[in-house]
Amino acid sequence: MENDDELQKFIILLAAANDEPIKGRLKLQKMMFLLSDKIDEIKEQSSYDADNYGPYSEVVDEESQFLEQIGVLSSGPGEILITKEGKEIANELMKNENPSMVSTLREYKKFLNDLTSKELLAYVYSAYPDMAEESAEYENLKPNMEHYLFSLIKKQKISAQRAAELLNKSQDYIIEKMKEKGIMILE
Repeated sequence: MENDDELQKFIILLAAANDEPIKGRLKLQKMMFLLSDKIDEIKEQSSYDADNYGPYSEVVDEESQFLEQIGVLSSGPGEILITKEGKEIANELMKNENPSMVSTLREYKKFLNDLTSKELLAYVYSAYPDMAEESAEYENLKPNMEHYLFSLIKKQKISAQRAAELLNKSQDYIIEKMKEKGIMILE
């Protein structure tokens, strides 16, 4: 692994986070995209563009495939795993990383990894509408966007306030809909 390749480092650390696999290439792409807003090194190297399934970075795809080729990652049906060698590398990388950055990686993986593909895309498309421009899925999801975002509230992934922002609705509207749907309101 190249010492100066920050993108490879973040992919490895993300794959090792929470001792669970990344649930597919779509999730890896979206995790790295969302992290690029928080971590400048990812933003500088990843080059995200709007694509058929929202934000896509050819560089992230190539780097993850390279990490598979050299035995740091492996992939199975719907998952990307860190190998034993990859864990050793991740442990060394973590020794030199800011703990808050490692915490951010863990939080994003926990937040996104158990979402369905439609929930994930609904979240990304509503939070970053410019990334839905080229999407083949957006038109299919658009009529059900509210449904998927309420699913995220129910899973306690987003707040009513965040759903209101994403849907361009008032918080009162969201709370009323939550009551109608029997979703418990946490205060």
